[in-house]
Amino acid sequence: MPHELSWADAHPGNHPFLGEIFSIAFVRGVEPLDALRRIGGLADTVAERAPEEVGELHNYEDGYPEVAGALAAGEWTVLVQLNGFWVETLVDVLSRGTEAVAVLRHDYATPRFGYAVDGTIVTGFHLNHPDTRHGTDPDRLLPLMRAAGFDPDDDSGQYEHAVSRALRLSELVTGVAPTLDQLTAPLLSAHFDHWFSRARPSGPGNARALAEEIVTELHLGDTPGLAAALKTARRGEPVVVTPDSELGRHVREWSTLARRASWSLNDPWARSRMSEDERTRAFRLGHLVQALHGAFRADLA
Repeated sequence: MPHELSWADAHPGNHPFLGEIFSIAFVRGVEPLDALRRIGGLADTVAERAPEEVGELHNYEDGYPEVAGALAAGEWTVLVQLNGFWVETLVDVLSRGTEAVAVLRHDYATPRFGYAVDGTIVTGFHLNHPDTRHGTDPDRLLPLMRAAGFDPDDDSGQYEHAVSRALRLSELVTGVAPTLDQLTAPLLSAHFDHWFSRARPSGPGNARALAEEIVTELHLGDTPGLAAALKTARRGEPVVVTPDSELGRHVREWSTLARRASWSLNDPWARSRMSEDERTRAFRLGHLVQALHGAFRADLA
């Protein structure tokens, strides 16, 4: 693979090195700020940030937010999320009305490539197993995959230079090849919550009933706008909640509490800052947020 992509597969202790987990997406014909909005970027958190500043936000007080940066590259916008995977999972959202490509490096889970057009995954695959593909046209990119160094017919597992190959494939699709310096420069960025994107709900089929059950359990019935939103969902109509609305601000608070409860378990400096009762309630709020997503956006299911 080209030497300038060696950072994509580097390991800790090697230089240059971007990380063991990162996601990069490319969206065509969408400005950086609009691309951030598409993934649920929160307008009141938009700022230019260097990677070090993004890393410093991963703490108990700030609620361990998901943060993405964006840069313009010709007719494409490139999004990068360091130490996170959500940007890659939202490639279908990014592609609505256009096309998008995404690459995920995740050394502890599933590294992936995805190409989507107008809200639908056309071709997707595990980076180590490009012989097994999914999407509406899994063979669409076969010539480009081969040109990038993948062997789409080899079922033995392909581990060397997998992320570099995926970024090379992205370049062949988009014509864009961001450098490591570009990805690690101070970028326009935002905290984002995929709840506010138009991602397809992935919760249980009885999402509305579950949401109403948790609302009663946690005594949240007087939350501004919630009863009316659930009533609309009961009629089978979609409900759109914006991040700056009264209900939206409560959803953001519940999401933050759930993230704080989860991440602080692995943070020795913060684990004891929540009681077990507080943590249990926070996890239940996380279940509520997921259920509301399914209940409110049944039109996307």
